[in-house]
Amino acid sequence: MARPLPERKRRRGQRDLSLPYQEWRFEIGNPESGERLDAFLSGRLDWRSRTGIKRMIEEGAVEVLPHKDPQQAEVGRIRSGLKLRTGQEVVVRLDAPGHEDHEEPVDGIDPTDLVVVYEDDQLIAVSKQPGMNIHPSHGHLLDSVIQQIHVRHTALYGKTQDMPTLCHRLDRETTGLVLAAKDQLSRTRMGRQFEARTVKKAYLALVEGVMAEDEGVIDLPLGKDFDSEVRLRIGVQKDGDGWKSLTHWKVRKRLEKRTLVELYPQTGRQHQLRVHLAAIGYPIVGDKLYLGGDALFLRNIQKTLTDEDRALLDMEHQALHSWKLAFEHPFTGAPMELEAPLWPSIAEAATRED
Repeated sequence: MARPLPERKRRRGQRDLSLPYQEWRFEIGNPESGERLDAFLSGRLDWRSRTGIKRMIEEGAVEVLPHKDPQQAEVGRIRSGLKLRTGQEVVVRLDAPGHEDHEEPVDGIDPTDLVVVYEDDQLIAVSKQPGMNIHPSHGHLLDSVIQQIHVRHTALYGKTQDMPTLCHRLDRETTGLVLAAKDQLSRTRMGRQFEARTVKKAYLALVEGVMAEDEGVIDLPLGKDFDSEVRLRIGVQKDGDGWKSLTHWKVRKRLEKRTLVELYPQTGRQHQLRVHLAAIGYPIVGDKLYLGGDALFLRNIQKTLTDEDRALLDMEHQALHSWKLAFEHPFTGAPMELEAPLWPSIAEAATRED
């Protein structure tokens, strides 16, 4: 008689971020590259046993982000034996002392300001506001997109076996569509589509200058800008080096001094659209790094922007908007296209120029 197959271990889900918690962040340097995740944390969370750390990883309290990984490689399934890479960031989030006193939202009432574009049993898509982080970060533990999605989810549906998990990322100042999967099977299936680049993305951007041509292609390799004072700055690489990066663009509306342009990235490099547009002479309105430059960017971090800086930027945030996402539904296979209307502050800036 055939022996029954062992039950397959269920994939680790997203930790519930609707509760208050404490956070630790660790950047992986060259000496730690190749080290196991559990061994790495054992040397930094010495108040936790090795068994406790493994349990913490299994329960979804640990996240590994590409962060400064030069290759921006996709992080595999989070497990104790995951081998770490230089530049990655390990994030640990644990319930804060006294979290039991946290006031729960009223059942059935959405306590957030999220703009929900689409929702079904497997997916939720929201239109992100400017200045909001995708993931929790230092100083923004309770006001990230995923934390707010969790607060809403808990208020409307109670505690579920799985919590929504983000399928992709946006810059802090970029507005528009963000997609999350409500269960781990849906997240796995959506992840495969993003990795295979079958998900079609479209953005809108308001740029400085009037584009002469109606449409075009930007084919410029990108990589770290080592000459910049800003470590996260990306630049066009000469002599064919760098990551292959391709952006199709199409004029949507010409204004007196600016252009509203549709963007269709064929690759997904860090800051790709911002760098590509600046490289051809049409930086995005409000972009503190690629329009303003290193000095302005650093003054913004230090909260010392001048009146001249603000006049140059003209907006509180960069005028880049995640407009459309086209993909196959993870369960039905039906083709889907979601659209988030242009964020009001960008639309208003375009109207001022008209």
